Amino acid sequence: MRSSNSPHYHEPRDGLARDWYRFLQQMNWGWGWVLLPNLGAQSVAYAQTQRIEGLILSGGEDIGSDPLRDESELALLKYAITQRLPVLGVCRGMQLIQRFSGGALVVDSGEHHVATRHTVSLCSDLSWRDVNEELRWEVNSYHANRISLPLPTCLRALAIDVDGYCEAFLHQSMKLAGIMWHPEREVFCQEFDRQLCQWLFE
Repeated sequence: MRSSNSPHYHEPRDGLARDWYRFLQQMNWGWGWVLLPNLGAQSVAYAQTQRIEGLILSGGEDIGSDPLRDESELALLKYAITQRLPVLGVCRGMQLIQRFSGGALVVDSGEHHVATRHTVSLCSDLSWRDVNEELRWEVNSYHANRISLPLPTCLRALAIDVDGYCEAFLHQSMKLAGIMWHPEREVFCQEFDRQLCQWLFE
C-alpha cells in the first residue's frame, strides 16, 4: 500500500485504491486477499502470520519518496522470491523489481506517459497466452520513469511501447511479472491482464 497520511491527524496511515477490489472481483479470486502495511522489515513477519501465497506490489509514489514503503516492499519482494511465491508488480512495483534485479530506471519528465493512453506490443511468446489475443493493445499510463532494454539477465521483456521501452516483463525462472500500466484503473479487465494474472495466481 502507499502512504496516505491525513494532514489533520498526526498518525501514519497506509491506503489502497478501491479500484483494486473491483479488479480482484473480476478475476474471480474471492476475498482471500489481505493488505500488507508498511512496517519495514517487519512486514515479512506480518505476511507470514497471514500465510500469504502470492504478492502484488501496487503503484503510486516514486521509489525513494517513502523510505519505509521502500524498505517494506523490498523485504516482501525478497521473501517472495526466496519462497518462490508468485509476484505481480504494477507500475512502481515493476520499477521496484527492475531495481531489485540490478536494472536501472530512465528518469523522464513524463510528458508522454502521465495520465494518458498508448499502445504496447507483445514481444515474447507465452505458453499461457490465448493465440487469438491481439499482439498490440492500448493501456493506461501514469508513470514518468521508464525501463529501457536490455533488461537484467533474470528478466525478459513481454511488451514494449512505440519508443522501444519495456512496458511488461517476466522472470526467467519463476512466476514473477511486472506491468507499467494499472489494470485496476480499467472499468473492465483487459484480456492480457486477465490471462497474466490467472497464470500467476492460479
